[in-house]
Amino acid sequence: MTDKPTSETFNWDEVPANNGPIAQEDICKASQAFDQWFACLTVGKQLSNYYRYGEKRGCGKHWSKLKLCMGLKLRSGESRKEILREYREKDEAERDSLPNVLDVWTRRTEPMDGSPASSSSPDSHASAQL
Repeated sequence: MTDKPTSETFNWDEVPANNGPIAQEDICKASQAFDQWFACLTVGKQLSNYYRYGEKRGCGKHWSKLKLCMGLKLRSGESRKEILREYREKDEAERDSLPNVLDVWTRRTEPMDGSPASSSSPDSHASAQL
């Protein structure tokens, strides 16, 4: 019997070198995506959404992100960055298209009637501060 292994040993010289630090926007963490997807599926989140909106919360967005992160592990550096950039652009465009607080509230140009700012006497300001 020989002590020599039958397969070749791993050669670290063939591993491509890291080309500097990885930017935060170029990282897709599968563990974080899994945690977000799993948190979406929890009973508490589902009940809260059902109470507020009357329907089950869809977790497809989190599932898509998990699949993306898992798929990126198999890609090369440049194609990984490109796919992740496209995903983030699409996600931001979708988020920007949703209604936000600026669609609901309008900024006042004049104070409300009866508010301390609408009174001009100095006594009303003093009583409002107490």
